[in-house]
Amino acid sequence: MFQRIRGAIDRTIAEEQARQQKINEAAGGSTAGVSRSGSTSSSRGGGAKRPARAKKPSADITNADVAPPNPDPAVFEAAFVIDDSDEPSRAGTPKPQPPEKDGDAVKNGDDKQATAPDGTDVKAHGDDKPKGDGEESAAHGAAAQELSPEIKQRLRKLEKLEATYPELLRSYRVAHKRATAIEPFEKALRENTPLTSIGDPDALTEYLNQLNLRGDMVMQELKRVSADKDDLKKKHDEAQDKLAKVQEELDALKAAGKPEGGATDHVDKANADGATDDKDDKAPEKAKSPVASVIGMFSPRQKAQAIEDKADGEDFFSYDEEIPQLQADVAAKAEEIDRLKTEAEDLKKELAAVKENSAGLATSLENATRELSESRDSTAPQDALQSQLEERNKEISALTAKLEKAEAQLKKLEDEAAEDKKAGETKIEELQGSLATSDKKTADLDAELSKANAAKTVSKKLIDNLNTQIEGLKKEKAEAQGKIDDLSKKLDTKPPSTNPAKSTDSTPATAPPAAAGSKKKNKKKKGKGGAGAGTATPAVEDAASEATEPAADAADAPGSAALEAEIANLKNEVKDKDAQIEKLSQRRKTEEDLREEIENLQENLLNIGQDHVEAKDKIKELEAERTELKKQISELEEKMGSSTSDAVAGAKLQGDMDALQKEYDDLKEKSTALQSDLGAAQQLAQTRFKDLSELREVLQKAQPELKTLRQESAELKTVKEDLAAKVKELKDMEKKEKDLKREVSRAQQQSTDHETEIKSLQEKLKTEGSGKQQADEAKRTAERNLRRAEADKVELSAKAEKAERELQKAQDEVNKLRPKVKDLEEQLHKMKREKTAAQEEAEFKAQQYTNAQGLLGSMRDQTTELSTQLKEAKSQAESLEEELGEVQRLLQERTREGETMRRLLADVDERADNKVREMRGRMEAAIEERERIEDESSTMARRKSRETEELKHRIRELEREVKTLGNERDELEERQREWKRRREELEAVESKAEAETEEMRTTVSQLRSALDASESQLRDNEKQRADLRKMLDDSRQRYERIARDLKAAQSKMLSSSTVGGSSRTSTDSNRSGGMNGSSGGGGGDTMYLKTILLQFLEQKDGRLRAQLVPVLGKLLKFDKTDEQKWLNAVQHIEVR
Repeated sequence: MFQRIRGAIDRTIAEEQARQQKINEAAGGSTAGVSRSGSTSSSRGGGAKRPARAKKPSADITNADVAPPNPDPAVFEAAFVIDDSDEPSRAGTPKPQPPEKDGDAVKNGDDKQATAPDGTDVKAHGDDKPKGDGEESAAHGAAAQELSPEIKQRLRKLEKLEATYPELLRSYRVAHKRATAIEPFEKALRENTPLTSIGDPDALTEYLNQLNLRGDMVMQELKRVSADKDDLKKKHDEAQDKLAKVQEELDALKAAGKPEGGATDHVDKANADGATDDKDDKAPEKAKSPVASVIGMFSPRQKAQAIEDKADGEDFFSYDEEIPQLQADVAAKAEEIDRLKTEAEDLKKELAAVKENSAGLATSLENATRELSESRDSTAPQDALQSQLEERNKEISALTAKLEKAEAQLKKLEDEAAEDKKAGETKIEELQGSLATSDKKTADLDAELSKANAAKTVSKKLIDNLNTQIEGLKKEKAEAQGKIDDLSKKLDTKPPSTNPAKSTDSTPATAPPAAAGSKKKNKKKKGKGGAGAGTATPAVEDAASEATEPAADAADAPGSAALEAEIANLKNEVKDKDAQIEKLSQRRKTEEDLREEIENLQENLLNIGQDHVEAKDKIKELEAERTELKKQISELEEKMGSSTSDAVAGAKLQGDMDALQKEYDDLKEKSTALQSDLGAAQQLAQTRFKDLSELREVLQKAQPELKTLRQESAELKTVKEDLAAKVKELKDMEKKEKDLKREVSRAQQQSTDHETEIKSLQEKLKTEGSGKQQADEAKRTAERNLRRAEADKVELSAKAEKAERELQKAQDEVNKLRPKVKDLEEQLHKMKREKTAAQEEAEFKAQQYTNAQGLLGSMRDQTTELSTQLKEAKSQAESLEEELGEVQRLLQERTREGETMRRLLADVDERADNKVREMRGRMEAAIEERERIEDESSTMARRKSRETEELKHRIRELEREVKTLGNERDELEERQREWKRRREELEAVESKAEAETEEMRTTVSQLRSALDASESQLRDNEKQRADLRKMLDDSRQRYERIARDLKAAQSKMLSSSTVGGSSRTSTDSNRSGGMNGSSGGGGGDTMYLKTILLQFLEQKDGRLRAQLVPVLGKLLKFDKTDEQKWLNAVQHIEVR
């Protein structure tokens, strides 16, 4: 189609040229010469032209039938470009001889691209000559014809164009469709992908590969999280089953204790609430399907479903949605635990009521014994009492069975807590292992950074050395060129010598062969056109042969030979130095590229290092919390080992501990809230960084323009060889760029892998922390239930033993009532004696009670002092939290600024890559235009070779063209000046931009120093916080020691009471029991003194020692002077 279009257009142009020539010849009056030339041309070329004329439409038809219309718009546009380039051939008329050759070529059917335009010219000119003859005959018979020749010519043109018009229209429509389809496709690419045009398939493949990798990573994370979720569900179901069993047992106990059924209704309601909670918890799990959402994300209809997904609430799986679900589960479990606590408290209340009833029974038994002594004959009340005693015994046995069941449940709960603790420890060990691997990776990265720094320093030194060498070589080259110029001037300006005798006397023995060589050279140049000598270059030989004449050869031979040798040596040196300069410049380019790569790697390593530092800090905080939790667990285990019998004091202490734990949980919640605020601040920093990057784009538009101007100036100055070399260099640069992009993508993948690992570790730590909290709460509840159950068990066992003894006594007395009335009267006297003894014992116990109340008062004073210390510690912790918040705000601002700088640098790199791509496209377009121009110039040269006979007629036109070319040359020179001026301006802009970048670098360094300072402040704050936590732990340990001492004193009091009960047989044993009780009380006081003195000596803080002095004063009965002496001594003590 391309050849057919050109042929049609050339034919029309040739016809117009022939018509204009005919008009000019008719006006000049040379009709005879024209007719003669027309006849000769027709006679010579008739045989060749007529077949060509007959063949043209057939050839067009065959081409149209065989080859379908080419839909490529590039071909269509090229056809129109060649139409414009063929316009200068209007003035040419071909010779009669070349058409014969071309006609033969057309006959043979040679339709190649190189000969196609010639063939079309031949056909056009073959058509022109017969047309000229027809027009002469029409001029003779103009009256007979109705149509003029111009109309006929136009009709012929229309007939020729009718065959090609539908193909042209079809190809134009195809090209238009493609052009219109490309724009929306590129628009969609820009909006939905980082790509900008279709001409970069490698970038599209990389983007798709990254999407696939991201999808694989998301699927792996989804599988892992779903497995963890299933495990948690299983554990949750097991815990719910256990809780259901416990609730059923509690319901059974309540039904046995309270037949009214009020408690059962309450439990049923609680179960119903738990069931509804379970349903509510399961409903969002059914609604949310992360697998389906991920599959939908990677499906081809992702864009169409994006709006519906947003409307439905974005069902895509994320950690932010999963964490609240887990928290809800934890809250539900906590509510169930509280419910169980309340039920346990109800049971304790019921036990207390039973105890009171048993005490009432004991009193009723005593009354019964009195009534028995008074009414010996009445036996009916004794039977009633026995029936009541039997009922009470049954109730006591039922309660003991319930207590045993509760103890078994507590044991199960303790085992479960131990298992949870073991699982948490294994998870922590796994996290520590992953931390160790991450530390190893960071160490490897640091080693690579050090290597890169060393390579950078070495490359800098090499670049400096190469620059100095290049400058030295350039100077030497300039000096050698100056010498060459001087020597050539000397050769040109040397005067010919006229004294052959002197020259023969002064010349050495080497002169004759040199003269002979010069004569031989002259002969060779005359005969063959100049073959050069062996050592000197051809240019120097020509200059020497032109300067020297045959008469002066003998005189000037030695000087010219020496000069030629020097020139040759200097030129060789210049070539060697040019080669060295090129090698060094290539090395410098490669080293500069390596330097840029090293800088990029350093930046990436710095980013990764900062991320690792942040992760390490978070892990350290979590480890500190873990150590605190371990300490608390150990403390709780110690408390479980040391259970006490006094329920009232234990409940008060437990309430204080619960308050402390609630405060600790509040502090934890505040820390989590601060972390969430940190995340929100980071998001704000990202948005601000985007705004700053958009502002930065305006500043950096001058640099790509500078690059383009430099490349365009280089293209104007260089020749074809330079273009080829640049094409090779561009290919090498493309390869290097691809390698660099691959390395950057690898580094990015590594960074993303590190980030995912850090996120997974953080999530694991969070889940472990929540599990530990649940385990701690379960342990606390179990400990409380254990203590209460043990206390109840002790009391019930004691009362049961007492009741059994009293029952046995009562039965013995009933059996012995009738035969042993006298014995009963004697027993009455004994009972009176025992009463007196019991009164004495009661007085003794009242004294012990007063002592115990004194001890309790001192303990209360100590608890008040500890509460004041706790308040002070809380105030200090709050102030530290405020300071922490300020420091975190400063850190957030610094991190925002650092991230803005990083993103600015990334945007600069992306823009540079885009400009490089655009310049490559321009280079390729320039190369294509150059090839097209070369083809056109070859066709023009062929036509000009044919049109040599018509040059006389076209001299005027050529002169006009020369003038226009001179004008164009002037315009080009002016453009070149403008380019230089713009280049200087852009260089100034570039220098300003470089200065700005240096300022930005200084600001970045300042920001980094400020970040380091803020991090050091954070560490100091963390140290202070750790000290405060140590203080809290010390106070808790003191509190526990005091509680233990109290429990020990109470246990001793109980033991003394049992000793007093066993000594009712005689007054002597009463006295000995009283002495033992007093000694026991004294032992309790001494133990209490020992513990307080130990605390006093172990205490390192002077304030706390001073607070313990009044307690010692109460125990040891100090005066005010003694207390003052102790206080002065405490102030002078120096703790080492």
